[in-house]
Amino acid sequence: MIAFDKFEKQVFLSTVLIENLTDGEMGTGFVVFKPVDEINKKFLLFSNKHVFWGKKDKDKMDVQKDVRLTFHKKGEGGVYEPGNVHQVVGKLTRSADVGYYDHPDSEVDVACANISKFGDENLRLHIAGVGEDFFEYDVDDLHAGMRVSFVGYPSGFFDKKNWLPVMRSGTISSIPSIPFNGKPQILLDAQVFPGSSGSPVLVSLKGKYKLIGLISDGINKGLDFAEVEKTGEEVKETVKIPKEWIGLGLLFTLEAMKEVYDLA
Repeated sequence: MIAFDKFEKQVFLSTVLIENLTDGEMGTGFVVFKPVDEINKKFLLFSNKHVFWGKKDKDKMDVQKDVRLTFHKKGEGGVYEPGNVHQVVGKLTRSADVGYYDHPDSEVDVACANISKFGDENLRLHIAGVGEDFFEYDVDDLHAGMRVSFVGYPSGFFDKKNWLPVMRSGTISSIPSIPFNGKPQILLDAQVFPGSSGSPVLVSLKGKYKLIGLISDGINKGLDFAEVEKTGEEVKETVKIPKEWIGLGLLFTLEAMKEVYDLA
């Protein structure tokens, strides 16, 4: 039996694989708890808009996508065994009426979905989500060079037998209190690839983990396409060439997340 009694392990269970079945894309989400009263709480699945809606439709309001969410599930007696999962497949619409909320600024790629009904005790989901105690710190306590960890599904790679994501690490490479490029973002010196979008980014402060934001992008040299001549014809066509990643990534900050958290 494996005891998931430490946050370093629990964060693997609060991280969710999000598959956009309509567009054939995937990314990462993670669960945040929001108190309703002294007893009850909401389960909010945070990620990027482009993870929920696809890169081409992330700013469209009248879209609908087929999505699949994979949660970890407890077995009989409330004991969790790796690989025991519960998958939810359904249609997602962009409406607060169905529990979806996103940041009002189109340039802030942060959203969440209220998945509280999936936390029903009858399903016995093993969700070790992030609570408000992970929000309690001063941004001035963060500094460039500080080590961070993030958990997700880079390039769709994960432990497929046990349905567990992978943890990666890096360092803060911009001044956290200064919005990078004027946006609520922090630059990371880390290998960030597609699929990691939506990953929670954590830092240890005074021996306790704190949430500083969620992954949004990996940085590449912008070599998405090259013009090449097609043999035997006078016209040129645009063909894709591989992107060249430079080992940097961006996250949207906790403050940007809080603006969406307050709407939910």
